[in-house]
Amino acid sequence: MTDQRPDAAATPIVDVVEDYLTDQGKGPEGKSGTYRRDASRELDRFIDFIEDDDLSSDVTFAELDVRDLREYARYLGKQGWADSTVRNYYSHISAFCGWATREGYLAGNIAQRTRTKELLPEDTGRKSGEQQAWSSEQRQQLLAFVDEQAHDAIDTVREDRHGAIKACRDRALVYLLCFSGVRGAEVLAQSSDDRRGRDGLRWADVSLDDNSIQVFAKKQKWDDRALPDLAKSAFTQLRKPLDPPSEEWPVFPTLSHATLAKTFSQQLTDRGYDTAEADAIRTENVTDGELSMIELCTEHDVQPPALTTHGGREILKRLTADAGVDLNDDRHGYLAPHGARRGVGEVLVRKYGHAEAARVLDNSEQIVREHYSHIEAAELADRVTTAFEEHDGDQRVRENETENDGSSPSEGE
Repeated sequence: MTDQRPDAAATPIVDVVEDYLTDQGKGPEGKSGTYRRDASRELDRFIDFIEDDDLSSDVTFAELDVRDLREYARYLGKQGWADSTVRNYYSHISAFCGWATREGYLAGNIAQRTRTKELLPEDTGRKSGEQQAWSSEQRQQLLAFVDEQAHDAIDTVREDRHGAIKACRDRALVYLLCFSGVRGAEVLAQSSDDRRGRDGLRWADVSLDDNSIQVFAKKQKWDDRALPDLAKSAFTQLRKPLDPPSEEWPVFPTLSHATLAKTFSQQLTDRGYDTAEADAIRTENVTDGELSMIELCTEHDVQPPALTTHGGREILKRLTADAGVDLNDDRHGYLAPHGARRGVGEVLVRKYGHAEAARVLDNSEQIVREHYSHIEAAELADRVTTAFEEHDGDQRVRENETENDGSSPSEGE
């Protein structure tokens, strides 16, 4: 273990992040690309968290302690992510603390202490069948609820266009997650990653004629995904009240009043308006008028930000509660996006096998077999039961045939 240098302990954590990323970029296994981006994203998230928590900026290594890591582990666990995702995100922070220890900024890797790691989800090694997967009953109950909400809102679209957009957006999101198997991060924006493809699905990425969408996949390249007819219909019905003035508009826009108001002012000032003029337009039409912020954005072709992955989870929490879905004591407390993806996998593996499920889920067949091995185990159990039943039945038939063939032991035996 490297002893902590007093002068290094006073270094703000943010000041050495780039040094860490540079060192990692020169490491083994091609870490200069995807790994560096992921590490940068998670360190940004961690620094934002500890600075907000301490109500200060430029937190130093001397100020970092076990409490910060415990609180961060607890925070990650509350975000609704899969256990493996929580552990993966935390591992980036642990790796950074390990590097900081070797460089003398920390006296030891506090991220690896038992008091800190005990708040992380346990890695039991028994992954298949443990994670949430939306059941048929849960899926149907949630779909019925969003259908009802959307139909009611569409009936009153002239009086409340904002309400219709919201209801149709929520339904389209649920239908897409239910039937396509896409990852939430492929269609919703990630606040820490502003790359095209990580900023939310755009209408330009949707081909209703071909029943497909284009997403920036986990393997860091653009890929086509199936848009089943059920989800396609929800997209079509969303587009009517939203009426996006540009194909670059997000399919799932945020409807946060504060966010849209800020975006509206920024984009109008970028076009040459001064702040007072932009504020006057908003006041006249929204504050004193009858338009919502999303309607004002459509009228002035102000492109709204896309709904974030966090926002998507919050919507599903609300819908799960409002629909009264029975969660069967699920620890997440709501129907999470990754549960929808696993639900798609469950159906496809049972219906068409691992290879077809792997194609839809954008995974290797080996990974799909590992993730859904509980299905194969159940099928094998049924086959073993059938084999023994048939074997024992055949044995009884042979015994009966022997008894009825008229043969008997010869005399003297």
